[in-house]
Amino acid sequence: MLGSSSMLGLVLAILVLTTDPSIAQLVERPLITGRHGMVTSLHPLSSLAGLKILMKGGNAFDAAVATAVATTVVDPKNSTIGGQGFATIYAAKTGEVRALNFFGPSPKAATIDAFKGKDYTRGYLSCPVPSNLKGYQVILETYGTMSWEQVLEPAIELAQNGFVVTQEFTQLLEEQRDELNRYPETARVFFKNGVAPRPGEIFIQADLARTLREVAKKGPDVFYKGEIARQVDEFFNAHGGLLSYGDLASYEAQWVEPISTSYRGYTIYTQPPNSSAIAMLMQLNILEGYDVTSYHHNSAEYLHLVAEVMRLALADRNQYVADPEFVSIPVSSLLSKEYAGKRRQLIDLRKTIPVVRPGEPMSERERDHTTHLTVVDRDGNMVALTQTLGAWYGSGVVVGNTGVIFSNQMRHLHLDPKSPSLVGPGRRPRSNQSPTIVLKDGRPFMAIGTPGGDGIWQRLTQVMVNILDFKMDIQTAISKPRIILGGFQETGTEIRPVLDVEERIPPDVRRELSTRGFIINIIADDEGRVNGIIKDPKTGFLLGGADPRSETYAIGW
Repeated sequence: MLGSSSMLGLVLAILVLTTDPSIAQLVERPLITGRHGMVTSLHPLSSLAGLKILMKGGNAFDAAVATAVATTVVDPKNSTIGGQGFATIYAAKTGEVRALNFFGPSPKAATIDAFKGKDYTRGYLSCPVPSNLKGYQVILETYGTMSWEQVLEPAIELAQNGFVVTQEFTQLLEEQRDELNRYPETARVFFKNGVAPRPGEIFIQADLARTLREVAKKGPDVFYKGEIARQVDEFFNAHGGLLSYGDLASYEAQWVEPISTSYRGYTIYTQPPNSSAIAMLMQLNILEGYDVTSYHHNSAEYLHLVAEVMRLALADRNQYVADPEFVSIPVSSLLSKEYAGKRRQLIDLRKTIPVVRPGEPMSERERDHTTHLTVVDRDGNMVALTQTLGAWYGSGVVVGNTGVIFSNQMRHLHLDPKSPSLVGPGRRPRSNQSPTIVLKDGRPFMAIGTPGGDGIWQRLTQVMVNILDFKMDIQTAISKPRIILGGFQETGTEIRPVLDVEERIPPDVRRELSTRGFIINIIADDEGRVNGIIKDPKTGFLLGGADPRSETYAIGW
């Protein structure tokens, strides 16, 4: 156990790093190891919140809830308890991998007529049912060992007593100032006297602390069926929104059957639609037909192959993935090895496919901002949890005096009657979140995930190939430069050969990709922030990796 002085030193070391998240300096970040437990998240204070729970005797599920809620306090641009999410878990006691969908649906009043001629990308109309708390409730009540008071203590402390503001925190608030100032409650929380909190200041969220204390005392039902739910109803009714008390009171998170595929002797489990994670599994199925280690890692030949596989998966994702309660999705056919073989035949390793279109399985850019956390405990329980607000600061709306920003994921439901993601009452928007569990010989091997819009399932595939094929340690695998499909291609079914290529990919490789027909956009860094944990099958040690591209941290002991 860490003593108080050691813990203070750990916190100070982390805070020093957060002031200068330079890729050049952090790309060589060391691999983090531990025996008893490990937490990774997109913020050092979130990871520390989860670690505190593990050190007090909590398990991975207790720590995951503590980490998730702490994240919603310290990183409100990416997630709050007003957002949506998914969790993929491994329960050591039963040896089960399970998938939890807590991606809230549209309100019951969300008809096409309610949105015609209106902008619902931000603001009061953009909010689906806030569902993160319901997801945490299911995790804690099914597998946890601690009370709400215990797991919410770190988050309440951060909201009530505050935390030190970083330069990035201030900068992003300033970038969003005009949008956020449209909503009086939001302006009151984030721009006191018209000024955003400055770097080095302590940012306190008294309203949010009060909301979390109510949840700690009374449980999440106070948010969905109690006094807070009634306040939410009154707020949206007064501002022309659609969310109602009935939407909150009737919502429940759902255990769903995870989808999976085999790859090189490993079994990869992730979320079924309405998640786009199926695209990650389709990529792995196609790549399995190649000896990828015969290519030099991140050579033009290798990246050509990876890019074409991404494009094939994206075309199918755009065509088929939606809410399965409203649209029939040929999941088993899309995941079949036979279908992967058909798609593989379209790849020419000398030149790019000019336009990729969806296949025919048998029947059966605004940047998105999300956050991911991973927790593994000494017993081998694993939690991979991804949650989102949609865009930065979601809808932009802090609801009443709750201190909580709600998401804007309604924007991913469309008015086009041909869209598989059509606006309608109770429909869940399509999501890219892909929290993933990997088993080897039936035993837990890895939990991993990332935020970052459509790139989520693309970058996860590259990191997993780095680990499973190229045998990199998890930190090196995450740090290596990546490519992501470029351009706004979220809804089309004709996928162009546009690539966003990190500038660390050598110029000669970029030039060669251009000669093969790719349109190359050079980017400073891929917006994804991968983090994950491997349980070493030989030693039992936990090995943590966190993306050096931002303030993403693995902490273990």
